[in-house]
Amino acid sequence: MNDRMEKAESVLELLPGFQYLYKGEVNTETVDYLIKKGWALEAEDCGSVQLASLAGMDRNDIYFPALYKEPAAIKAVIGTCRFVASSLKEIELINEAAAGYLAPGHLEVIGIAVIAEAYDNGEMPGFRVEELSQLAAEARKLRFISIRGCFIQGNSKGLSGEKLGRYLRDCYETAKLVTTTIPCGMSYINIGNSMEPAVQTMKSGREAQETLQTAAKIMVNQNQTAFYAKLLLQ
Repeated sequence: MNDRMEKAESVLELLPGFQYLYKGEVNTETVDYLIKKGWALEAEDCGSVQLASLAGMDRNDIYFPALYKEPAAIKAVIGTCRFVASSLKEIELINEAAAGYLAPGHLEVIGIAVIAEAYDNGEMPGFRVEELSQLAAEARKLRFISIRGCFIQGNSKGLSGEKLGRYLRDCYETAKLVTTTIPCGMSYINIGNSMEPAVQTMKSGREAQETLQTAAKIMVNQNQTAFYAKLLLQ
């Protein structure tokens, strides 16, 4: 277990109801530990996807961003992971790969990266909120994919306590907006750039921790009466 995982354990004790999404160096020991803890993996390359899959990790816990990936890479791992797309071009590549892989009548379930509007610094890949309507129109033309998840992200630098709690809620509200705009179901929501600010909040004292806990609990409770989605922290 590396330092990042130790911090994640502490945060998840503070914020029950969430799953940790690990991103970093991947080897057999790392994957085995993720499986043991019931955590998820954001794989950065095909080798990491294949290693996790062969080790027995559930495909629904292996996320593979399609950003900057060649068509061959998409085709190499289809069926063993969940793709996350940051652009229409990436969605089209996944749709093309799925067309040659899936049995008739089946769809490849994918997620999209979406930027929380109030935290957009203009530097992050992903769909802006104002682009979702156009995405909905284009996605309807693609016959082999189904959008069912979100990687929500934003610039969380300097957020702690109450402000970090608001960030969590705003990310959740962004995911709700996706479901009504596309429209689509929601099987997972990843709150990106949240783990490090949560670690800093834990160092800020009891009041900041309790404020964050309250916001996270509200989000978990809302989810249990709406999406029943997996809630991930990264």
